[in-house]
Amino acid sequence: MKSWIVSGYAIALGVIIGLVSWLFLSVVYKGIHVVWHTVPKQFDIPFYLFLVPVIAGVCIGLLQRRYGRMPRLMPEVMEERKDTGRIDYRLIGFTTLTALLVLIGGASLGPEAALVGIVGGLTTWFSERIRYVRQELGELQEVGHAVVLGIVFNAPLFGAIAAEENEQKKQPMLNLLATLAGIGTFYLLNQLDERPPFIIKFPAIESVQIDWTMLLIVLGGMVLGWLYLVSEHALMRLFSNIPILLLTTLGGVGIGAMALLYPDLLFSGEETILEYIEEWRLIPLYTLLLFSVLKLLFTAFCLATGWRGGHIYPLLFSSFTLGYFFSLLFDIDMTFSVVLTTSALLATAMRQPLAIIVLLVLFFPPNSWLYVFAVVAIVSKIPLPSFIHSPTNP
Repeated sequence: MKSWIVSGYAIALGVIIGLVSWLFLSVVYKGIHVVWHTVPKQFDIPFYLFLVPVIAGVCIGLLQRRYGRMPRLMPEVMEERKDTGRIDYRLIGFTTLTALLVLIGGASLGPEAALVGIVGGLTTWFSERIRYVRQELGELQEVGHAVVLGIVFNAPLFGAIAAEENEQKKQPMLNLLATLAGIGTFYLLNQLDERPPFIIKFPAIESVQIDWTMLLIVLGGMVLGWLYLVSEHALMRLFSNIPILLLTTLGGVGIGAMALLYPDLLFSGEETILEYIEEWRLIPLYTLLLFSVLKLLFTAFCLATGWRGGHIYPLLFSSFTLGYFFSLLFDIDMTFSVVLTTSALLATAMRQPLAIIVLLVLFFPPNSWLYVFAVVAIVSKIPLPSFIHSPTNP
C-alpha cells in the first residue's frame, strides 16, 4: 500500500515540477526577448549589448559573495543529497534570481543545472511536510532530478536514464512515472507560451560513406570533447584565486564582447540550433568550424568565471555545427555527418552512454540509430588521456 502512496506523491511532485519548470523557462524566454530584442529596438543606448552582461555579472558576483556559489551545479546538488539526505531550500529565492541573471544575461549555458537545484530544494520542502513520504525523501529527490532533465530536453526516457546513471538507488519506473506527469503538465502549459519546441528531427540518411572520412569525423568529435574538458579544467584553475565579484564581472565583460562579435554564440544555443538546421548550407565553411570550437571555449569560460549552468545544450550546438562543417568539407550526407560528430563529442564529454543514446534517438532518424549506438558505445569506453580532467555529469 505504501508503494502506491509514494507513487501517487511522485506523480503529484511531477505535476508541481512541471509547473515550476514552465514558469522558470517562460521567464527566461520572455526575459531574453525583452532585454535583448525589445529594449534595443525601443531605445538607442550606446554599448547596450555590452553593458547588459557586465551589469548582470556584477549582480551575480554580489549575490554569490553574500550567499555562496549559485546556482549549484548538478554534481554539487547530488553530493549534498548523498551527504545529508536532503537539499537545502533556504536560499532557493536567491538561487532562482542568480540563475535568471545567468541565463538572461547571455551566458552560453543551459537551464538544466539551475532547475535541478531549485527543484531539489522544493522536493525537500515538499517531502518533509508530508509524513507518509519522509522516509522516501531520497527516492523523491531522484525523481525530481529525472523530471527536470526530461522536461528540459522533452525526453522522458532521457530524464529517467540520466538520473539512473548518476544515482545509487535504482527506481526507473518511479522516475518515468513522475517524468511523464511533469512533461504532460509542462506540455499543456506550454500551449500558452510562444517557446518553440527544441527537439528537431533530422532527415533520414540517404547515403553512407564508410571510409577514412568516417574515422576522421568521429575523431574530430572526440577532439572537441577533449578540448572542452581541458579548457574547462584549465580555466577554472587559472581563475581560482580571483575574488568572486571581480571574476563574475570579468565573465560579463567576456560575454559582452561576444555579444558584439558573435551574437549567435550567446545563450544555450537552443534557438540557434533551430535556425541552423535550415540555414547551415548558407554559412561559410570556416565559420561553422570557428563557431563549433568557440562555443565550447565560451561555455568553459562562462563556467570558469562563476556564471553557472548546464552544458548539454552548448555541447549539442557545437557537435551539430561540427557535423555541418564536415558535411560541406567532404560533400557527404549531412545527417550522417552530424550523427557521427554528436555521438562522439557527447560520449567523450559526458560519459553517460545510455542517457546519450536515448537523447540522440529523438533527434536522428531510425536508419541512423545503429551508428549512434556504435559510436557512443565505443567512444565512451575509450579512456580519457591523463591530462584531461574527468567530465562533470548532468
